[in-house]
Amino acid sequence: MVNPTTIPQTIGVTDKTLRIVAAGLCCAVGYTAQAASCALRAGMDHFQESEFITENGDPVRVARLPDTETWGAQRQSRWMVHAVNDCLSQATQRQSATKIDGPLTVLLLSAEPSRPGVEERSAIEAALMGSNLLKLPLSNHSKVWHSGRAGLSAVLQGAHDLLIKGTCQQVMLLGFDSYLNAQTINHYLQAERLLVPGNRDGFIPGEAAAAVLLELATPEAGGVYITGWGEAMEAGRPDGSVPSRAQGLSQALRTAFRQADITCNDLDWRMSDQNGEGFFAGEAANAVTRVAENGGTVPMVYTTADCVGEVGAATGPLMLAWLNQLLHREDGPGDCGVIHLANDEGLRSAVVVQHVTGLADTAGNPL
Repeated sequence: MVNPTTIPQTIGVTDKTLRIVAAGLCCAVGYTAQAASCALRAGMDHFQESEFITENGDPVRVARLPDTETWGAQRQSRWMVHAVNDCLSQATQRQSATKIDGPLTVLLLSAEPSRPGVEERSAIEAALMGSNLLKLPLSNHSKVWHSGRAGLSAVLQGAHDLLIKGTCQQVMLLGFDSYLNAQTINHYLQAERLLVPGNRDGFIPGEAAAAVLLELATPEAGGVYITGWGEAMEAGRPDGSVPSRAQGLSQALRTAFRQADITCNDLDWRMSDQNGEGFFAGEAANAVTRVAENGGTVPMVYTTADCVGEVGAATGPLMLAWLNQLLHREDGPGDCGVIHLANDEGLRSAVVVQHVTGLADTAGNPL
């Protein structure tokens, strides 16, 4: 584990470094980031049999919040509002957070257009961008990114571009997704990709929303920093039509490492989006082997899908929200790690996250 050190001695503050001001989360194991973090650290889940059934009549296990009265766009919208309110509540409580004045700039990360349920998601996106959902004025620079799980790097680049130009002081990254509708469940049942009786190589569908408030880093603040990100395309496909050689994820990792000025040997941990399907777990292991340094150690692996299920486009923001809770702890996994994410259609993403102590902390002022 790397001991926390001051920013000038380690990563340095560059114009590519982002800082997490606050983060909110709503998922199957908690309505807030703090509650969900406790469950994730304990390895708890909320898997349960659902009303969805296989062609053999077996109930499909899902990861969902305890609300069986609300469904569709209204249900997903509710979790999104929970996550945003949790994030903004944290931001106002922390001494280092600046007050949000004027319209809020939101970059919404949503599922790929090819995914089932596009009409439902479009209704939510329209309500959000029209300021009807959050009851908050939104900036004209707010935008929707339909790039799914691996779209995290592109959205971070978009947030950085807005911040470095001085368009706004803070940007909220908001991810939401749900696999809990009949159209989506049937699609993945037909593709034999759900974890059901008779198929052990599948995932458990879930639902989640996560909000992360970002700003440009300064040496004084410290905290959880996003220091590098990269993306690339992979030819391999989960259906086995094209085997994966992990070249896309390897390239994304190298790009993120180069921007963060680290090597694989500097990693204390990696956080994987592997969801129970062997394709993604094998590809991730292959990619890490490709980028490993001679004589290096293997970083500890953390996952989230074994607790919250497959949550698609919400996965990256959810990981950042959890890390914002986890890395501040004395018993945390270490101060330097990487998130990696993969889409079915080939996009791969890697994001380097580091916990550092700011100048104010070295003077004896706690965060």
